[in-house]
Amino acid sequence: MPSRVSIVNISEDIDASVRKAVELAGGLELDSGERILIKPNMSCGKPSGSGLVTNVDVVAAVVRLVREQCKQADVLVADLPICGWDPEETYRALGIREAVKQADGTFVDLAKTEMVRVKLPGASKLTKVTISKLALEVDGIIDVPVIKTHFMTGHTGAIKNLKGLTRQDQRTRMHVLGLHEPVVDLFEHLLPQVRYCIVDGTVAADAVRPAGPYQGPTAGNPVELNIILAGRDPLAVDSTIAQLMGFKPEKLSILKIAYERGLGELDDIEIVGDAADTFRRLRGSRRGGLLGKLQGLWTSRVFNRLTHGLVRRWFGSEIVTQKTAKKELEDNAGEGFIEVTDACSGCGLCVKACKLKNITMREGKPVINMDHCVRCWICVEACPEAAMRIIGSAGFEGL
Repeated sequence: MPSRVSIVNISEDIDASVRKAVELAGGLELDSGERILIKPNMSCGKPSGSGLVTNVDVVAAVVRLVREQCKQADVLVADLPICGWDPEETYRALGIREAVKQADGTFVDLAKTEMVRVKLPGASKLTKVTISKLALEVDGIIDVPVIKTHFMTGHTGAIKNLKGLTRQDQRTRMHVLGLHEPVVDLFEHLLPQVRYCIVDGTVAADAVRPAGPYQGPTAGNPVELNIILAGRDPLAVDSTIAQLMGFKPEKLSILKIAYERGLGELDDIEIVGDAADTFRRLRGSRRGGLLGKLQGLWTSRVFNRLTHGLVRRWFGSEIVTQKTAKKELEDNAGEGFIEVTDACSGCGLCVKACKLKNITMREGKPVINMDHCVRCWICVEACPEAAMRIIGSAGFEGL
């Protein structure tokens, strides 16, 4: 069965267009009392409507839609900008706090929340990452990216938008490790959390080029599209965005890798709505394209030591060598296992708490597959009997 993606022209107000796009793509499925995290792109301190960040009117519309469909939901909005951008200044430039408050949502500053170091079993490159604990605790994530070109990945959409849930310094390490595969590693382990994608296509950013602190993708030409996209399958949504921008989805490394791992559809997609009138080509950035071609040298084991100085000058002091990045990934953080003690009453709350569905009940007791555990320890916190002990993890043993 093909994945469905809707494209809706904004002919009325944004709220109505968001609602229509979601309905056409199959509708939201929310339960009463759930905690839902809305994840926009707030990568830099640029104004709403620039195409470089998600339009706050779209974010507010998503908040209202969730609130409308589930009045008891705890609706949260959060993201972290890229390295070099101060979170508070970024939020202020967007006006995100006020927009979320007026829409009856709760804005969360991820810079002031707890980050946890988790292991990503089966990852190709990003074997461990420091990420927002909130992202692992909520009942679901609604991914709300903006359409824009990217000088290393072709475009940035729903999959890459999830990088904003990691601690800021983790982004530079992902670049050093090759960017494409680390992004998919992260996506693969957050996929169970992603409930829906709603894409801001009010204004896209074309010819996005390196600019600002750390030479990130923070400058580009605004292009009015006046559309909203929606769908349950992030890969199908990103593939549709790629086609809209004039790319061949199978030629974009992140999409190709995600498809090869079986993380969604790349071409078996049913596009509904106003698709016929919206497809157009964005041209990208020549300077950015050159940097994208040079990325292979930056991430090469042989050439990394030679190119590191230049990359550090362009992207800032947070850029580490490939050797350092790999060493950090091989440290002991995120190790350990969980022991279920005799105090366990078999209530099953830990099963519900595990967002990866990695805990099953056998003979009235929880059994955890530690090979696929990301060491977020949420199940330990959820246990009302304190019947779970973390063994062999620095700073946690004995809890």
